[in-house]
Amino acid sequence: MTSEGVAAPTIMAPIHRLPGDPPRIPLTRAAPVDLPSQTPEALVKGLYARKSPVLGKVSGYRKAFMPDLARAIALDATPGDVRIINFDWRYGAPRRTIRKLKLTPVIKGDSATVTARFRVGRAAHEVLFQLFARRTGWRIHDVGQAGADGWSLRACLRMHGAKIATACKAPAADPESVKPEPLPAKVPTPPRPPRP
Repeated sequence: MTSEGVAAPTIMAPIHRLPGDPPRIPLTRAAPVDLPSQTPEALVKGLYARKSPVLGKVSGYRKAFMPDLARAIALDATPGDVRIINFDWRYGAPRRTIRKLKLTPVIKGDSATVTARFRVGRAAHEVLFQLFARRTGWRIHDVGQAGADGWSLRACLRMHGAKIATACKAPAADPESVKPEPLPAKVPTPPRPPRP
């Protein structure tokens, strides 16, 4: 203890691993989610910039979605259960290389719709994002595709307020796209030298 009553930090010797030691098991932490929410277009663009649509726990999804939808998506992603949202909702198709992504926002007061148009192979796709302005920034109310084979996250999760599509004709499952992003590499800090 120091004179101020605070415990002094203990300095530990570095652990040297031997060739026969078992491999290290990485900690299962969610990748940090940092999404801009000042404008609807910036929020949707930030989602497309990520490698995966998985945003971790409820707190990660709340940075992009309305609270009720954030909670429903996070509960759906709980390990051990059969997932309803087992496809990449940003594309509405198995994840492949997309080309010519174009975002078109239409803002009307406290609500907005961002249309994401892109090509998967030779086929043109369109995904709609419905957003509302909240005190903490813009949040997504629903995501989906309109039309005869339309789907929406709210319809798939059996929630109220699905206006893009009332049915859930979900795209084909794509287990590769719903894996969380890898954690960024952490640079180890060198140990402090002992105090004299």
